[in-house]
Amino acid sequence: MKERIFERWAKLRDEIWKTDPHYRGFMATLTELNKETDRGVALVTTSFLDMLMRDAIAAFLIDNSSAAKLLAGFNAPLGSLSTRIAACHALGLITDEEAKQSDILRKVRNEFAHKIEVTFENGAVKDLCNNLSVPESDKDAKARAKFAKASMLLLIRLINRPAEVSQMRLKCVEWGKTDLDKLGGFE
Repeated sequence: MKERIFERWAKLRDEIWKTDPHYRGFMATLTELNKETDRGVALVTTSFLDMLMRDAIAAFLIDNSSAAKLLAGFNAPLGSLSTRIAACHALGLITDEEAKQSDILRKVRNEFAHKIEVTFENGAVKDLCNNLSVPESDKDAKARAKFAKASMLLLIRLINRPAEVSQMRLKCVEWGKTDLDKLGGFE
């Protein structure tokens, strides 16, 4: 009986992962990670995180050209992972813990992006990975395994966040008219 339930659950899970666009992207990331070097793992994982943060902000902001300018283009105010994490946190789109974990992952990524001879067993990267939240069973794992586990757990939590956030998208409102409007202001 238990085997049959597990088989049905596995089949349903596989169907969702194949058809849902959010999970398809996640599966592509997982597949890619298995082939990657330490640097590749850090860069690919945080690239996916960056995309989810960008998409969550875009799903929340009013859909107009000003929102697009905030997120993309040269010197976009919300164009870096650091500012996207801060914005998501300040807007209530991610929790305190999600922001903390995202920031640690970002710092690990920066170590790999800005230094040549870096591995997960290097001092700074290893120390950062030891601060990631992982299940008790992974507390003694190597730094790369901690990074992979913590990032996958975070990405799973965030994968549908843009869709969830879009339900609360900001809307442009017409603010109250003032006496200046009656005198020929902005009418």
